[in-house]
Amino acid sequence: MNFMERLAQTMPAHVKPYTLEQMQDIHQRESKELGRRVDEQNQQTRVSKALGRSGIKKRHQCCSFDNFFIQNNRQQHAFNESKTFAEDLLNDRACSGFIFAGTPGTGKNHLACAIANQMLQKKRSVVILTVAELMLKFRDTYRQGSTITETELFRFLSHVDLLVIDELGVQHNSNNERVMINRLIDERYTLEKPTGVITNLQSDELITTLGRAAIDRIMEDGKWITFKWPSFRANRKGGRVCE
Repeated sequence: MNFMERLAQTMPAHVKPYTLEQMQDIHQRESKELGRRVDEQNQQTRVSKALGRSGIKKRHQCCSFDNFFIQNNRQQHAFNESKTFAEDLLNDRACSGFIFAGTPGTGKNHLACAIANQMLQKKRSVVILTVAELMLKFRDTYRQGSTITETELFRFLSHVDLLVIDELGVQHNSNNERVMINRLIDERYTLEKPTGVITNLQSDELITTLGRAAIDRIMEDGKWITFKWPSFRANRKGGRVCE
């Protein structure tokens, strides 16, 4: 009497054991799934290394909610909304993204990086890139000897817990840039991953640049915060300020 026959005798009558062929099929499927996960993890690691420390510049690695200067009610509002956004993300509450719009030097990058740095401390994945850097990363995938493909980069950026696209509106506004950014926003929206945008454009200019559909996807459960006050850069007197 072989193992399968002995096993059948010890089991209740209503329970049917897997056949040898079924068990081999299950083992093959599990092995294939494990291989797929390992390969996917290796791809993610390669892309992550290619991007560096989440794209956060050295200047902004010090940015936190604790060192954001608050001098008026509008800054307090921006601070509160940004902190709430970070808390919502870390507690897996629905949030489709944010748009930080306003003049240069008003702390848009500071609060975006405060969110990102807090997420990194909690082992969440974050990428912050300017539009120019984003397009350069994609162009690099086409060159001979590239360690990653365009598909791998797109997949990685689509799946990180938070993607922030900086300097939207500073770029040449080419059709290729618009298509790529919209593809990322659309894919992340489908995957329920939040996308942040940092821009100096006004609302109507941003709609013209990015398109109504992309804005609607970010703002479905997202936040639009307008940074409208004098530049921190113009007002600082010595010392280093995370902007």
